[in-house]
Amino acid sequence: MKKNILEIKNLSYSYQNGDRTQKVLDDISVKFEAGKIYAIVGESGSGKTTFLSLISALDKLQDGDIKYNNKSLKEITGQEFRLRYVNIVFQSYNLIKYMTAAENVEVASDFDNRKADPNQYLEKVGITAEEGKRLVNKLSGGQQQRVAIARALASNSPIIMADEPTGNLDEDTEEKIIDIFRDLAHKDNKIVVIVTHSRRVADKADQVLTLRRGKLG
Repeated sequence: MKKNILEIKNLSYSYQNGDRTQKVLDDISVKFEAGKIYAIVGESGSGKTTFLSLISALDKLQDGDIKYNNKSLKEITGQEFRLRYVNIVFQSYNLIKYMTAAENVEVASDFDNRKADPNQYLEKVGITAEEGKRLVNKLSGGQQQRVAIARALASNSPIIMADEPTGNLDEDTEEKIIDIFRDLAHKDNKIVVIVTHSRRVADKADQVLTLRRGKLG
């Protein structure tokens, strides 16, 4: 089986803070391999979300490059990269509020020209068929997070990025979600990268990378 690789090369990022230039990421180079789950940890304000946004092509590169199977993001648009290669589980859910939970999940498979049953993915994250018929803004925060994860499951994307995906979940549900992410990596051969503060998530990862003072190691 082909070992898909997401390669980050000499990635740096900074922003202006008044008259000062604040460096957030400093010359980061790292490879993420298919079939593994990675946890990115670090103190608040260490640049974890910025790093995730850059490698998900949500923010534009300043310095360095990102390649997927040797194809540079400089050769394709960020929109194409997100559509074809990566699915993102946001901390703020980013669900379509006027749709039901099931419809939100169904949209993910529509992008791949597939008609998958959304309930099979909702069930995996503990959302019943009846709850799937509800508008997402009628669900609790924890339920909405699970719908967002189910949407990622329904996509065919080879890369899954997640920003604090278990932050609003109870301990039992967190364990189930971690196991789902592990299955995505180990059974479905996806690249799974999770930014997290959770010790339990980090303990279940194949590799833990710490972001500190702009360096990842």
